[in-house]
Amino acid sequence: MAGPIFLTLLVFMVPGVYAADDLFGMGGTSGVGYYKGDYVSDTIPSSLEAGSSYPVVISFQNNGMVSWEWGVEKFGLLYQGLQSSITVDPVFSPIPAGMKVATQEEISFPFVLTPPDKPGEYELSFSMSTRKGEDKYTPFPNGFTKKIIVIPKEGVSSGNVGSIIIQSNPTGAMVSMGSEEKGKTPLTLPDLNPAQYEITVSHPDYGRKWAQVRVEPGSVSRVTVDLTTSEKPVVSTEQLLKFTPLGWLLDNISLIIISIIILFFGFQVIMMDTKRIPEHHPVRRYTRPLILLAPYADGKSRFQRGLSKDGRGESTGGGTDASGVADGDRRREQGKTAGSESGTRKSVRDRKIRRDGESSERKPIETEEDESLPDVEDPDQEGREIEGIYGFPHALRDRYEPLGVAGDDTYARVYKVRKKESGDVRALKVGHSKQPGSEILQKESAVWRSLRHPNIVHLFKSEFLDDMSYLENEYLDGVSYKGMVHTSLNGLPKPIREQYAVSLVRDIAEGLKYAHDVGVRHYHLQSGDILLTPKLRAKVSGFARGRNELGFSVKDSDVRGATAAFITPEQRDEQKYGNPGRRTDIYQLGVIFYELLTGYLPYSPEAFQKSGHEGTFEDHADELILPSAFRKSLEKYDPIIVRMLSRKKSGRYYLMDEFIKDLDSVRKA
Repeated sequence: MAGPIFLTLLVFMVPGVYAADDLFGMGGTSGVGYYKGDYVSDTIPSSLEAGSSYPVVISFQNNGMVSWEWGVEKFGLLYQGLQSSITVDPVFSPIPAGMKVATQEEISFPFVLTPPDKPGEYELSFSMSTRKGEDKYTPFPNGFTKKIIVIPKEGVSSGNVGSIIIQSNPTGAMVSMGSEEKGKTPLTLPDLNPAQYEITVSHPDYGRKWAQVRVEPGSVSRVTVDLTTSEKPVVSTEQLLKFTPLGWLLDNISLIIISIIILFFGFQVIMMDTKRIPEHHPVRRYTRPLILLAPYADGKSRFQRGLSKDGRGESTGGGTDASGVADGDRRREQGKTAGSESGTRKSVRDRKIRRDGESSERKPIETEEDESLPDVEDPDQEGREIEGIYGFPHALRDRYEPLGVAGDDTYARVYKVRKKESGDVRALKVGHSKQPGSEILQKESAVWRSLRHPNIVHLFKSEFLDDMSYLENEYLDGVSYKGMVHTSLNGLPKPIREQYAVSLVRDIAEGLKYAHDVGVRHYHLQSGDILLTPKLRAKVSGFARGRNELGFSVKDSDVRGATAAFITPEQRDEQKYGNPGRRTDIYQLGVIFYELLTGYLPYSPEAFQKSGHEGTFEDHADELILPSAFRKSLEKYDPIIVRMLSRKKSGRYYLMDEFIKDLDSVRKA
């Protein structure tokens, strides 16, 4: 009986270990911590050529407590990256039906990788997972991540550079350029400046060979090395068609045709009014405008050549009326049309048949040739004026009326708008990026929309179009202070009164506590994400940022050299300080609390200099200057600040409840 009892206890203890600092996070399969798969090897090249497909194999070992086999839960390897960067087929590679992978056994999963057309550095992430139904996945811990570089097609991105492609027999030989190792064959060395290069190909079982390779602009130099024979390496250079004049012409043929059509019709429109061209100019001899528009009901063409001062047509006389008779011929036959210099009115002498007893005088009949068109109001004029003033997107004018700009930064602009359907005032956050919203941004927005708390800004709607992403939030009027309205803590002058600082920080803590209780972390909390009401209450915003789409995202930015005080130690160096968690939000809240009390950011040169400490800031960069160093009355907050801003996560508050309890104790005292 001892054996089964021990195994039962072990099964219940293991999940607790994984969830020690992440009650509702993504730390493994819920309730089945004994599932574990570790990465063994892969055949993914370090560099991929844009537009090509690469069959690869990734091997994992079963290091859990149960076997992997086909059943209600399908075991397999899950790709956890974005299909918009590198296309992976299939996304989930299951273990074949009828196969069983016991503990400590390995299994390989096949995939096909298709890199995008845009060169750059990309990241692939895989992890073992179970699948229930069609799309319900539960990933295991200990995933596998690999960074790869996507190079241009043929390794050449412009006509000013070239590339070298090395093939060898056998494959897997080491390639060196000079004394620098570049990788194993087959290998493409992209975007090399035109020059002479020394390429060495070596294999531990077959020796080495070298060759001098000349790189030409817009060309590919191919090196074929057979290490199994004594033959010299074969070097050939191929000029890429797309970087030749013929290639440029073929790539831009559609644009050239459109330009020719535009120029042709533009010239025809100009020729409609020949006054713009001198009378004896050769153009008038060899060109004739096309009749692009049908004549008016009275038989007159919409575009007519100008009349000379004596009433006769221009010498070309090319126009025709509705009857098909040439204008010049008709005028020559009649010879009785007189036109004014302005061309706006003309008098036509009426041909009258002489009758007995009637006067032979010809009376002029005045007719209008051109009547000015009435002014018609442009229905889109008002919208264009608003768009010009605020930069408000034209595609949203049918749903929202812009009232002004509430905020703007590198990533997005916030508009104060009124919904045309209901009349409600909202804050509309529109990203500057003209790309579709990423999968991460859509997931973060869905999570934020589900949050309901008085101290969290309500997200009513999020929409992701092909060229625009926007969020519709509740609008907060902000607080008036010294004649200015501040909608967030970012612009509020600091320090502020002690009781106000404590009240605001407690509001933020209540909002974060609710988010933590439902398994949501912020990870990017800063002063600009704390919005204010007219009664000086705080609400937390900024839960959706995507990949730097609607705000600065720590996960998608290189923060190792960043100086921002809100970036926690574990976000700078996970290997040294561990993974982010609830305590990350507690640290960032501590930065806000510290700045509200002292007017300075923690661990900053300004705070060190103001405190009057001896020495240099560089020697005390990791020393926290306590609030009491600025004002003695703040000494009661020193223990709280120390626990919030500890460099090590183990020194911080474990839960937001603990911080709120200590803060309330100080307030009561």
